[in-house]
Amino acid sequence: MRWGSWLKQGTILVSIMALVSGCFGTKPVLEELGKDGRGKLKVLSYDEGDFFREYGNVFTLKFPNIDIEVVETKGLFQQTKKGVDYGTALAKLIDEQQPDVLTLPPQYYEEYALDGKLYNLEPIIKQEQFDLEGFMPGLIDMVREKGGGTLFGLPPFFFTDVIYYNADLFKANAIEPPKGGMTWKDLFDLAARFEDAGMPGLYAGDENAVRMLNRIADTWGLQEFDAKGENILLESEGWKQAYQMVTDAIRARALQVQKSGDTRFLRSSDNLFLQGNAAMTIGGSGFIREFSDSSNKKASKMDWGMVPVPIDPTHPNETPSAISDEYFAINEQSSNKRAAWEFVKYVNGPEMAKASSTMYYKLPTRTGFVKSIQGKSTEAFYALQIKNRKFEWAIKRIPNEFNSVYAPLREEALQAIIENEKAVDAALAELQQKAQAALQKARQDNVK
Repeated sequence: MRWGSWLKQGTILVSIMALVSGCFGTKPVLEELGKDGRGKLKVLSYDEGDFFREYGNVFTLKFPNIDIEVVETKGLFQQTKKGVDYGTALAKLIDEQQPDVLTLPPQYYEEYALDGKLYNLEPIIKQEQFDLEGFMPGLIDMVREKGGGTLFGLPPFFFTDVIYYNADLFKANAIEPPKGGMTWKDLFDLAARFEDAGMPGLYAGDENAVRMLNRIADTWGLQEFDAKGENILLESEGWKQAYQMVTDAIRARALQVQKSGDTRFLRSSDNLFLQGNAAMTIGGSGFIREFSDSSNKKASKMDWGMVPVPIDPTHPNETPSAISDEYFAINEQSSNKRAAWEFVKYVNGPEMAKASSTMYYKLPTRTGFVKSIQGKSTEAFYALQIKNRKFEWAIKRIPNEFNSVYAPLREEALQAIIENEKAVDAALAELQQKAQAALQKARQDNVK
């Protein structure tokens, strides 16, 4: 037979195969729900009531025939108070209850994904052409990286902080308001310009000096421990600069923090920023509610604005202030994977993002659905990517007993610098020595 005939017959055969394939369709990655959409779903979540208010009720409207049972995790915290490791208690609960959908914090999402305990979402996402482009920049890449290059879950919401500013005060003092892309030095320098106005430029609200120190350290990516969690790393130039920066800002009254040991709930009437007596403050999206509080006339009449939190110039597009703390994944052992996927798909889809437009305290990871809140653009919330803080941190290798000893030592050292009792170098050298001894003791006690 001539080559031309073979080619012609081959072309016909390919056409027939394509036609047959089109008639029968591609085999679905997951079997579809029954005609009535009936199914069962067991979901791991912190609290049943919160779950249904935030996710379950809206999902049930679309899938009324899927029965949902919630496996609560809030009881695990009671076990930790008795000395039980949370991760161990969580694994035991999952093994016993075998929920179909797992709601996991980032560190456990990463751990379970790498251990092969979660269902690979990539094939079903590809087959159903589920939109991944609509998520905030960098999010999907970050989630894939946590899963070793594969997508095993999705986070529908995130929290982030911004800098709120009183536009009236900036205008009255002829000072240019803050802007995006500032460093911590830029922010403190700007705050210092309000000294003549007799008020703090930056008000930390209920955050103390240690919390502000940690904000700077997190932005710069500073680590307190080595990779093995065996040595303290406080005498680096980065830590010295962070301690110096926050103490200089406090001494210059550019930054006002809550007094050490003061754990009182900060009411709106006690908040200097909301009373018009501070130029800037730090807060999440939920802080916006304060401006519509009818009981606070000064806040409700304030002309306010917001800009992204300070950045690290070496990583100008990301921030540790943005956190996604709920990853929805499917248990690899689930026998209800289709119903589980319908749930994960729905809570991470456009409908859920649109329905969440009134939840100020957290924002959908899908962009374009919450464009403004109280007439203010939400651009500042979405300006910076979530920093990929891999949960292989040394902190996981630090005994819990160490923290109770270290916290007062660090606070004492910071206070000594603020009050000019010790120079930064001397204070950190002493803290390094005491903290290292405490860490070694905690490790030894754990071995006994």
